[in-house]
Amino acid sequence: MWFVIAALCLISMVPLLCTELTANKYESYKVFLGFKLDLSFYTTVWIVLGIASALFAGVLACVDFYLRKELTITLFGLTLLGAGALDGYLLLTLNQSKLADNLILAHNNIYFVWSITNIFYAANLLSGTIFYLKLKSRHKRTLAQKQKAITKTTLLTILLFLCCVSIIYYNKNYPLYNIFFMQAIKFDVIYIIPFCLLLIWTFLLLPKFKLRYYNIFSKLLVLSIAPLIIAQILMAISFKAFDIYFNTAFFLRFLSYLVLLGGTILHYVETFRNEEKMATALNAEIKQKRIITQHLLDREKLLARAEEISHIGSWELDIKSKKYRLSDEVYKIFGFPPADLTPEEILNNELIVPEYRAKLRKEFLHALHKKTNFAVEYQILLSNGERKYVLTQGYYAEKDDKLIGTMQDITELKRATLKLRKSEILLREAETVSHNGSWEWKVTDEYFFWSDEMYNIHGFLPHSIFITLESFKSLVHPDDYEVFEATFERAIIHKSSFKLDYKIIRPNGEIRFVTTVARYKEDEIYGGFSYLGNTQDVTALKQTQRQLEEKITQIDASNKELEQFAYVASHDLQEPLRKIRAFGDRLMTKYSPQLAEEGQDYIVRMQNAASRMQNLIDDLLAFSRTTKQQPQTFVNINLADIFKKVLTDLDYSIETANATVNLNVAQHIEGSPTQLAQLFQNIISNSLKFIQPDVKPLIEIDAQLINSNQTSYSEIHKNTVYCLVTIKDNGIGFDQDYAEKIFDMFQRLHSRAEYQGTGMGLAICKKIIENHNGYIFAEGKEGLGATFSILLPVNQHALS
Repeated sequence: MWFVIAALCLISMVPLLCTELTANKYESYKVFLGFKLDLSFYTTVWIVLGIASALFAGVLACVDFYLRKELTITLFGLTLLGAGALDGYLLLTLNQSKLADNLILAHNNIYFVWSITNIFYAANLLSGTIFYLKLKSRHKRTLAQKQKAITKTTLLTILLFLCCVSIIYYNKNYPLYNIFFMQAIKFDVIYIIPFCLLLIWTFLLLPKFKLRYYNIFSKLLVLSIAPLIIAQILMAISFKAFDIYFNTAFFLRFLSYLVLLGGTILHYVETFRNEEKMATALNAEIKQKRIITQHLLDREKLLARAEEISHIGSWELDIKSKKYRLSDEVYKIFGFPPADLTPEEILNNELIVPEYRAKLRKEFLHALHKKTNFAVEYQILLSNGERKYVLTQGYYAEKDDKLIGTMQDITELKRATLKLRKSEILLREAETVSHNGSWEWKVTDEYFFWSDEMYNIHGFLPHSIFITLESFKSLVHPDDYEVFEATFERAIIHKSSFKLDYKIIRPNGEIRFVTTVARYKEDEIYGGFSYLGNTQDVTALKQTQRQLEEKITQIDASNKELEQFAYVASHDLQEPLRKIRAFGDRLMTKYSPQLAEEGQDYIVRMQNAASRMQNLIDDLLAFSRTTKQQPQTFVNINLADIFKKVLTDLDYSIETANATVNLNVAQHIEGSPTQLAQLFQNIISNSLKFIQPDVKPLIEIDAQLINSNQTSYSEIHKNTVYCLVTIKDNGIGFDQDYAEKIFDMFQRLHSRAEYQGTGMGLAICKKIIENHNGYIFAEGKEGLGATFSILLPVNQHALS
């Protein structure tokens, strides 16, 4: 910018140098580049250039106000327009002076118009600047206010212009009264006035104006004023018209106008650059605002989703307008679409349960008057009759004069809280009934947390004392103190769970037996670890256990006596029975011919009864031997070998019945070979006994390995592998109602005349199955046969 101004000044100084070089060689004309020029030529050039600069700068200033409504350069533009018009009059005066008879008078008129123009210029700047400085910024915000200010400025400029024109018109022949100082300087009032006005404006008003309207134009004002002041001084010391001082004064005034024109142009350039930067910044801001707007929209969507997920809606109440604003989730909580009800209808109609309306209103008024927060729970009534619990909380925004809050559907939370409260009550009652107390101890903390029952177990009122590890130890019986302390220390070191049986001493001296089970737990939130424990008062259980052990001891003694009695009785019964059968055989052999037919029948009946008695005694002995085989010494056996041995023993019965036996067994299990052989023999013997007439007997024996979860039987051991053995026949079958009774002792479904037997065979089978931790089930249908399913654990040692 400064480079441009310096270049303009240098270019403008060329004519001045030419004038200086040729000034004293000729009187009536000057020679420049071979041309003879009139003495007024340079003056005319400077005046014309000054008029052009002034008018161009003035028009630009007016256009600037028209386009940008800016007041900064308008005052100077109007001043330059007036000065340009007066310079036009001066140009006419200069041209007329060439034709005048009295040159001195003509030249005086030129001096006079020059001075009046400068007075107009300085006075207009001075008055306009004072007006602008008094004009406050709040009075020029709107377009109308700016137009009003520029109208006043224009009227002031026109008034000064008309005054100057009038002075020039009515004082055409103004006499100059010169006071010569050293016969060189003209000192007249008309030269002093513009000089003083310019100095006042420069040193008093221009600094304030620059501070008020700081831009590139105001910076160049100093450069424009300096040439004017120097021009006024040069005109005062000019000896005659068109001399070097005279021409230099006009050149400097042109230069002053040129600086203002350059300032105006540079102001436009700076303004356009600023507007371009502003436009770029505005575009960037618009883009940023679009991003922010999109971000806000995304956040609103996220907030809406969060409200929908958490069942929390938001609302606000404008206190002045009494208007509510509700989010969509609030409408959902009330069960209505947003278009169906207004917020006022929601909060003022029957949707709020009547007994809660006064409470809600009271909370709102309290928050409004105290300017504080609020939170209130109440019930709402939906259109379908359902009631919901809602929580409304918020605060009073004093700046906006609004109540702002949220509304949350807490129906599920209320139900969960109620269930939790019931669970706590139930747990407390269950602990009281079962004498189980709960406790928690964080290793880094000093105190234990005990439930109410823990205090009751140890003989204290609930929460009557604080429990630490040391006070806990002090309640332990001296006999168990060392074990208790060592168990706790070992658990803390290894961070492991533990179980401990010990005795405690209540404050009244009573000794109680307790069992404590504690589980190690890491604290994921606060770090460290803690123990969750359960302590049960097992004093009654210990007493019952002691009594049970005494009863078991008595039962064992009684069982031994019964076994001894059964053994003795069976042997004592068998000896007379053998004699009865022996004497009966002798009677039939020796004395049969001598006996009548009736006597022989009596002997036969006696023999049959003795035989049945013998079978019954044998079965009772077998049953007794089966029940006392506990615990069993189980070995790994091949079921196929057991079945082959059984079928070999029953070979005669199979041939007699003309039966077919299909065997498909190859599994190995752990068990007693003798008992399992008796088990399978009893069942197969029944299949050979209970056959249908005219139907060829068929017996199918299968076996397979299954897991416990593959069966429909709910009583079996979980996570255990079983061998399922099925024995199916096509005999007479039985009614399914007797499926369990057939395993009872002496249980018969048919008369002795139809089928022989004592009714002990399946009872013995059931005992063998129980000895092997297995299960036996029977399915049958009359006339269609029977199926026996036997479940035997593959690994007996794992079960034990």
